[in-house]
Amino acid sequence: MDTFSLTDIKKKNLSDVYHYIYSNPGCSKQAIATALTMSLPTVSQHLSTLLSEELIEKCGQLTSTVGRRAVAYQILATARLSIGIEILPRSIYIVALNLYGKKEIKEQYEVTFQPETAYFKKLGNIVKDFLQKHGYKEEQLLGIGLGIQGLTSPDGTQITYGAISNSTGLSIHDFSDAFSTPCKFLHDSECASNIELWENPELKDAIYISLGYHLGGAIIINGELQSGPTGKSGTFEHMTLVPDGITCYCGKKGCAECYCSANSLLDSSQELEDFFAAKDQGDPSCQKRWEEYLDHLSILINNLHMVLECTIVLGGHVTPYFTNEDIELVRQQVSRRSTFQDDTSYIIPGRCRTDSVSIGAAIPFIKDFLNEIGQ
Repeated sequence: MDTFSLTDIKKKNLSDVYHYIYSNPGCSKQAIATALTMSLPTVSQHLSTLLSEELIEKCGQLTSTVGRRAVAYQILATARLSIGIEILPRSIYIVALNLYGKKEIKEQYEVTFQPETAYFKKLGNIVKDFLQKHGYKEEQLLGIGLGIQGLTSPDGTQITYGAISNSTGLSIHDFSDAFSTPCKFLHDSECASNIELWENPELKDAIYISLGYHLGGAIIINGELQSGPTGKSGTFEHMTLVPDGITCYCGKKGCAECYCSANSLLDSSQELEDFFAAKDQGDPSCQKRWEEYLDHLSILINNLHMVLECTIVLGGHVTPYFTNEDIELVRQQVSRRSTFQDDTSYIIPGRCRTDSVSIGAAIPFIKDFLNEIGQ
């Protein structure tokens, strides 16, 4: 039988009060006491603690026709911040998220990736300048997540497979030594699925396909990412889609990466916005590439759904360009390929259609804070 000390009970009560205010901004002391079945003196004590630690704030008074108007409380959303960084070959995107996982600031910097200590030192200086520019203090930070195009160790301290950027074996310490706050690497598709779970908490079992410049994926079971013992679960990009097809960066031929990544759509000098602008203006080459892309994507989706019958979420850099007609076409193509007469409404676009990697790199630190508050 579990036993709890008085200290344990106080910590739990403090956490419960904070979480109630988090979910019910503008609530009163009486509302907290009623909802949590706590005495008013107990609630008052915890409110005083949270106020003194600047985790909550008063936000006016509630209307009342009789007696004194009750004080309303809300959390101080910027009491803690989390930083997420998407690392791309020629640029980085940095976002600062508040405790609700909402963007406070986003900035882009042009910096060419190099798998060297000097690059990460430069990145550290960019982050410090970013914090100073916007008046953030390092003690506000919960952590800094780096979303990278590669597999990472379970603890986020090392890039275990970085063939795209020749970064296999790089350590987070080349970056984190410049900060007193936790820092970690995260696979970019893991980042994207993190924000999807944050925005869509009712999502329990799903396959997330990240249609980024490089293809990626994640498997979600019971609302949790399944990365596997070495972090390779969900690497759909290296499933063979076309036997003896185009050579992938991994050295194998015919990987899904070569047919379903954003890069597979582009000429060497093109950006995504240029490709879709040309396609929408009727460029026959772009239209043909888009049709082939959707056809290959439907094969990948059908294969994955045969293995794991669940929701398929499409995210990544390509999805903001999907029209409703594109999604419906993919569903129709999957339906034609399927052995079974499935309702393909299980194929849905992701809820976070921009900045999913940078935001998703920051989300885990916020989740940890909310889970641990009061402990």
